[in-house]
Amino acid sequence: MNLAAVSRPGLAANGAGHRTATGSDGCPELERRTMSNVRYEEIAVAEDFDRVRDRTAEAQAVWCRRAAAHLPDAPPPDIVDIGAGTGIWALAFAETLGARVHAVEPSRGMRARAEAVRPHPLVTYTEGSVERLPLDDDAVGAAWLSTVVHQFADLAGAAREIRRVVEPRGTVLIRGGYPGRQDEIELFHLFPDAMRLAETWPRLGTVISAFEDAGFAVVALERVREPAFATYDEMLDSLAVMRRSDTALVGIDDEGWAKGVAAIERARAAGESPWPLGQDLLVLR
Repeated sequence: MNLAAVSRPGLAANGAGHRTATGSDGCPELERRTMSNVRYEEIAVAEDFDRVRDRTAEAQAVWCRRAAAHLPDAPPPDIVDIGAGTGIWALAFAETLGARVHAVEPSRGMRARAEAVRPHPLVTYTEGSVERLPLDDDAVGAAWLSTVVHQFADLAGAAREIRRVVEPRGTVLIRGGYPGRQDEIELFHLFPDAMRLAETWPRLGTVISAFEDAGFAVVALERVREPAFATYDEMLDSLAVMRRSDTALVGIDDEGWAKGVAAIERARAAGESPWPLGQDLLVLR
């Protein structure tokens, strides 16, 4: 694959700190707050997260089709969903691919929400972090990471741990955006403070290098577009919830927030439609 036209390698990943909490077993638990003040461990925040992330079955179907294109047809591989959140993708893969999914999530509130609203006989929700995945060596045929890489305190260590649990020739699928490649995330254009934060996240070249050092090789890099909001009214209705539960939006001050809302209202008045959401799918093996 020719990465020259799409890859913009960076230097080092952002080195923001993280905090630890105590898990149910008394061991330190990494809460997913590396890059934000979103309190993922709180049930109310998990419910907010669900309301804005689990919008359309069509959006999930788009990503399931692209993931399936890089996985064996039959039998489907066991998948570890790292930073599984409220189980949106774990359930989608179980239902669409018939895959057994190990959904690993460090935050209590997110796991509780997942277990309550997305139970499935093929999905196991487990406490854990990417630094110490609760799986044996070569336990799964694939790993799925959706918009979580920027939360990793140690990207190189995370890649090594994923290499440990993914069997040889297994596949890693990473969904997300990278600095310099977030041009199809409309909210980042409407709220420039969100874009400025997102531009501090690990660059594509940094992520690729970490996984190559761990023993993976790049197989593909695709831009995947999914339907986002149907109308700007729908976007406006979701904003308050997103401000509480989205890493890039939670820290925006009132002035920046008001400017973003005004930009959306102008687009609505002009009869415009929201953009599809375009993000990258990085595939390694």
